[in-house]
Amino acid sequence: MTTREEFIAAVQQVDERLAALREQIVAGGEKPLQEGTWRVRDALSHLAARSNGVARVLARVEAADNPSATPPAPRNIDEINAGQVEERTDRSVEELLDEIAAGHAAAIEAARGLDDETLARSLPLGFRPGDATVAELLAMGGPRHDGNHLDQVEAALKA
Repeated sequence: MTTREEFIAAVQQVDERLAALREQIVAGGEKPLQEGTWRVRDALSHLAARSNGVARVLARVEAADNPSATPPAPRNIDEINAGQVEERTDRSVEELLDEIAAGHAAAIEAARGLDDETLARSLPLGFRPGDATVAELLAMGGPRHDGNHLDQVEAALKA
């Protein structure tokens, strides 16, 4: 099981990676990723939108506690991602990087406030069979997700 400390350390590692790449990212924000239709700045917009996923995971906890509540209508992931990019078209690459850093700081603070019982709680993955703890869901949707997109950004910057 992922611990609070491991989650926080992983978020901090993403921040360190972004800081190390900042100059290259700012210079190459319009470069296309090697896969798909996004540019570096689009990937950053997506990361900025998801930079504090604690509330998203806690909403899943609340939904599990209230099974009679009407769940929100499912949304198409491509539409969600496109909306995240569209909402940030007026922001500079520097502003996107700052938004990611601020979201990560808020996620770390929120994670510090979660009790151990909540972090250890198991929830269905939803998108595939199986369960994961709240702490693991935070790590999967946060720093692991970010790392995958940063791999794409780094590859684009090297191209």
